[in-house]
Amino acid sequence: MDKFRKGKSNFATTLVTGIGTGTSETITLNSTAGLPTDTEIVLTFNRVTSSGVVNPTSLVERIRGKISGSTLTAYTRGVDNTTEQAHSGGTVVEYVWNGADLNDQVDGILVEHNQDGTHDTAKVVDLTTAQTLTNKTIGTTNLISFNSPEGFLINGKIVPSVADNNLTVALKGLDGNDPSATNPIYIRIGDTVHSITSALSVTKNAGTNWFNAGSSELATKEIDYFVYLGYNATDGVVIGFSRIPYATEYSQFSTTSTDEKYCAISTITNAAAGDDYVVIGRFAATLSAGAGYTWSVPTFDSKNLIQRPIFETRILDWQPIFSASGSMTYTSVSIPSIGYKVAGSSFQYAIVARGTTGGSASNQLKFTIPFIVGSSYNYQTFAGYCRDGGGTYVLGYSSVSNNTVSVGKYDDSNFGLGTDRELYSNGVLFLY
Repeated sequence: MDKFRKGKSNFATTLVTGIGTGTSETITLNSTAGLPTDTEIVLTFNRVTSSGVVNPTSLVERIRGKISGSTLTAYTRGVDNTTEQAHSGGTVVEYVWNGADLNDQVDGILVEHNQDGTHDTAKVVDLTTAQTLTNKTIGTTNLISFNSPEGFLINGKIVPSVADNNLTVALKGLDGNDPSATNPIYIRIGDTVHSITSALSVTKNAGTNWFNAGSSELATKEIDYFVYLGYNATDGVVIGFSRIPYATEYSQFSTTSTDEKYCAISTITNAAAGDDYVVIGRFAATLSAGAGYTWSVPTFDSKNLIQRPIFETRILDWQPIFSASGSMTYTSVSIPSIGYKVAGSSFQYAIVARGTTGGSASNQLKFTIPFIVGSSYNYQTFAGYCRDGGGTYVLGYSSVSNNTVSVGKYDDSNFGLGTDRELYSNGVLFLY
């Protein structure tokens, strides 16, 4: 039934032929000029005689239906507390404003509104306070079409937490509660806006070197993780987190839990290579060293918990493993300056290290970085400089293979043995 019905001022006509009772009668009007065809209408039968004499109310019937040509179709008899009855041909038919029209209209408004005209938040999410949306349609599919980039949440936020050394990343409504039918979260993935109406989270327990975050380079170091939402038709919307920010499909993640490109996903039962994924934010967490591999998180603020799509980390540090080429050793290394950053698919780093060489003299000092570069970029070489003992600084080079950077002098001559051997290296590498 249409709650919101149109009318027609000063409309009156007559029945072509008489009708009995029931809904099998054909109700044909002599004129339907000006009557709406896009909504139902309530017409009043036999309020007055053809001479204009007002009939008793017991003889009046109101019928609600739709106009199709000259016929009133899909109709309901005896509405607005009138009595269904037979009407002869020539009976006067009018549009008269009536209680059924007004009451149904008010009932329709109260489905989503309070009596003072405001939205009833127990029945509908008031999106006007969240964002100006275009083409808003909330229907039985519980979806919205809005002009916003992928990955932006409506009424949603990331909530990371640690309990019993286990890390959970949950999606919550802005009120801190789980999403539900009355507290939905909306996310655009690809060209589709999905609604999330039930609890959504992923937990990774202590005891595993997740993401290789408990490695010698990264154990006890704070790492920035990127939170993803993905979708497939069977599992629906899923949540995950990863050290890489550039993935747009499931196939770009590693499925090995200890791999640096792994993504911890709430369910992968029906995951397929082409499933779409979008970054929705970023948070910081730390994995301890040793077999315990326990999780911890910092006190969150606007720097280490980002509630929007973001594709780069902060400048973070790591603990390199130092070595040298040949049988030369590089030990007792101090690090005056170090930092790295992941931005999209690139890994940027800078390091200054000062240590002692031993063993047999050779031409390269080496250190590890916290990511393996893409295989297509192994042996990438870029400029740097170094110092051999108390001598002057000389130009040098850095080259990378997997996660090891080698630094040498520009003429590739050997480093001397002893203290105060310095390397200075920085570069931008590609992760796939």
